[in-house]
Amino acid sequence: MKIPSNILKQLAAKAKGQCRFSEPMSRHTSFRIGGPADLLVIPADEADLQNLLAGIHKSRIPYMVLGNGTNLLVLDGGIRGVVIKMTAGFRQADRKENTLKVGAGYALPRLVEGSAEMSLAGLEWGVGIPGSVGGALLMNAGAYGGQMSDIVKKVWGYTQSGDRLTLRAAQINFGYRHSEYPEGFVIAGTELEMQQGRRNRIKSAMEQWMSKRQRNQPLSLPSAGCIFKNPTNDSARRLIGVAGLKGKKIGGAKVSSKHANFIINNGGARAADVLKLIGIIKERTYKTIGIELVPEVKTVGEP
Repeated sequence: MKIPSNILKQLAAKAKGQCRFSEPMSRHTSFRIGGPADLLVIPADEADLQNLLAGIHKSRIPYMVLGNGTNLLVLDGGIRGVVIKMTAGFRQADRKENTLKVGAGYALPRLVEGSAEMSLAGLEWGVGIPGSVGGALLMNAGAYGGQMSDIVKKVWGYTQSGDRLTLRAAQINFGYRHSEYPEGFVIAGTELEMQQGRRNRIKSAMEQWMSKRQRNQPLSLPSAGCIFKNPTNDSARRLIGVAGLKGKKIGGAKVSSKHANFIINNGGARAADVLKLIGIIKERTYKTIGIELVPEVKTVGEP
């Protein structure tokens, strides 16, 4: 679907934040992969976001929301319409007793570290997980027995038409790497209910888990994190290893030899390479073990 350039220019002219036309999405994803977005907008604040959504709704063009671009594969043909990058204008964070009010663009690693410094427990599991708070809320990020839904009190954001909406945690229907928001909903921020803890214990747990990540994950190479969800009572990493796929390459994409549930960009990888590798992994693990792996990474855009 080709979007008329005059509509995109009108939207950009009304925005207060940064606007970039034909912006390579490889610059905005942890995979370092992805074709161009017709228009990328970084809203300056909530009012700017609200006006942008109202304009998009009136123009009837597609849009998608982006945080720090982790857990995301953008296809080589890029993205038609508008990409709304929720970073610069949404990095506020405030504390009231054990409640944290945090913007969607706040970096999750920074929030984890900051919570530990304030002796607030509940986010230790997030140490070393890249991405933004908004992205973590969308996928219900988690590790080591903890997840975002354990601490979410409420989430606020904007509907497709630009109306502000606040949702209680019970309305979001969180599940394993899953959440349910109204279609087109853009997360602007959240309130998190933390627990008062002991700083030394919190930091000790974080150090142990970060050490485990560094030992077991290819953190120095471009990737989207874990590609597949873990099946019940098993791990995708183990199953892919059993299927003999560690080190498997397609073009510039490679199954990590360090952690088989990571596909890394080994240099010049295209989204098509990653998709082929995902297909091979799904087929081989099903034939070998009889378990069908479900992707955790989100795929967007045009081939």
